[in-house]
Amino acid sequence: MRRFLLTCFFLIGFLTLLFAQTTEQQPQDSMVTPSDKPVKFTKKDYIPKFTATVLGRYEYNTNMDAHHFELRHTRVGVSGSVHPMFSYMALVDLTYGGSFSPVAIFAQFKPVKGLSMLIGYDKMPFSSENLLSPYNYYFSDKSFLTQKLTAWSDVGGVISYKWEKKVPFEVKAGVFNSGGFGKQMQFQKTLNYVARGTIEPFKNFKIALDYAAVKPEAVRIHNVDVELAYDIANLHMETEYIYRWYVDKICAPTHAFYGFLYYKIPVNKPMLNHVAVAARYDAITPNTNGKLSEAGDYVINPFCRRITAGVTMIFVEKPVRAGIRFNYEKYFYRAGTPCNDDRLIVEFITHI
Repeated sequence: MRRFLLTCFFLIGFLTLLFAQTTEQQPQDSMVTPSDKPVKFTKKDYIPKFTATVLGRYEYNTNMDAHHFELRHTRVGVSGSVHPMFSYMALVDLTYGGSFSPVAIFAQFKPVKGLSMLIGYDKMPFSSENLLSPYNYYFSDKSFLTQKLTAWSDVGGVISYKWEKKVPFEVKAGVFNSGGFGKQMQFQKTLNYVARGTIEPFKNFKIALDYAAVKPEAVRIHNVDVELAYDIANLHMETEYIYRWYVDKICAPTHAFYGFLYYKIPVNKPMLNHVAVAARYDAITPNTNGKLSEAGDYVINPFCRRITAGVTMIFVEKPVRAGIRFNYEKYFYRAGTPCNDDRLIVEFITHI
């Protein structure tokens, strides 16, 4: 463990010196800062940027013949720069799951263009769907893959490098606490590790490979993820697969998969930008999050499949976003497993 941390710090220092020397050798008139801004900061560069996202929904459970309204997300945040190489972000969700929840609170250092390092609270860089902001979701609910396997956030550090020429790619590596936001002051003997690589071998086709080793409590859980995404005109196609195994074999290895199509129909009217139709299939084999219940047992979630169909109306897309989404989710459990999940969802999307 000590060797791993020393190696990480040595690598960070080496990359910083290497890229700093590269920058110093550039002609003065071609020098750029990491954020592509002039070296001299102006008063305007210090002005914080504020953001807000509100997603409200109505759900009708067709199995139970029951209803409820839900304030799904109420995210507010601020971000900005205090120096050509230093920036910050603070993003919180005021109503997620009915309670306050931090989303991303960190300070970031960008010594040169493409290279960045951050320390703070953030999502672990794993799974494209997991990293989406709520206003960019393709469906009202995330896939099983994200809901049950990859919803990891904690205090930690991440180093990344992004290359945007010819064959664009990005690599990230991070080390995080394993105790959660409320236990960040405690010294820990076990940490969570994550690595992510994305590449665009040709235009509009992206491949991602992820690995994460997490230890929620007593058992180390390993996760390998493969993602493919391709855009053809107005059609977006995406698929993702995760293989998870448990060190102490508390559960059989878990397989999770989703694949979906999202087709945009441009309208380009003053009051309506486009309409999108979407369909998704996702499935997950028996799984557990590795945390013990009050009875001292691991809760094993059953095998499940789901089909989701939806229509989304986006009234304005940029620079703000507003829309209405209609989704229907049909669940398929194995015989003997109670099912009361089929539902119709109507959701309002607002973001600035």
